[in-house]
Amino acid sequence: MLAPVIYALRDCDDVQFYFVNGPTECEPAMGMADLYDGPFYRFFDLDTPHVKDVRKFQRNLASSVTTASPEAAARNLYGLGLAKVQSSRACDFVEQHIERCAEGPFDALLGFSEGASVAASLILRRAAQGKDTFKLAIFICAGMAFGYDSAGPLLADETSTRINLPSVHIIGAKDPGRQLSMTLYNLCDLSSASLWDHGKGHTVPWGPSTSELAREIRGGIHRSRPSTNL
Repeated sequence: MLAPVIYALRDCDDVQFYFVNGPTECEPAMGMADLYDGPFYRFFDLDTPHVKDVRKFQRNLASSVTTASPEAAARNLYGLGLAKVQSSRACDFVEQHIERCAEGPFDALLGFSEGASVAASLILRRAAQGKDTFKLAIFICAGMAFGYDSAGPLLADETSTRINLPSVHIIGAKDPGRQLSMTLYNLCDLSSASLWDHGKGHTVPWGPSTSELAREIRGGIHRSRPSTNL
């Protein structure tokens, strides 16, 4: 799935990737089975409150794109299970990999869809705990950030909590979940955040847009590095 990202950054010698699959096998999200071979995994396990009727959620999500604001669109989905989602167990899973992995320490965290939700939630949790966080976050077709010590989404018009590090946000004009992606964008420090619409659906862009993808990510890498006055 992330092959376009790796290809886009193939000439960056100092960029390396380490991948973590979610621990729970699941049904593919809307449109995923047409684009990628399974198996498919998610980060929220079956014992954690989450959206259980994924198909119904996706239908309602697709109808939310005309809602006045991203945050209002998110609240319209609360009745389908979003209000009960809590990210602590998913964050624990990813954090254990980060802290035990021989390839670390890591400078950036990249996530697609639910993976981006967990990445954002983990960044916020580590900051709240006073732990070293990351220098850059890259969110592709992201969902929302969720509470790590309480249930429910974290929305910019309901909390002062922010992701205070450079971030790159890749969204799709045809993605049914693009309003949820925008809730995460609004939760970040907008002075160091970039937003790029690849014009497609809930996917990582491939083809002519790969160079634009590379430009956005390189820009994020540049913003994450200390400036030097010569």
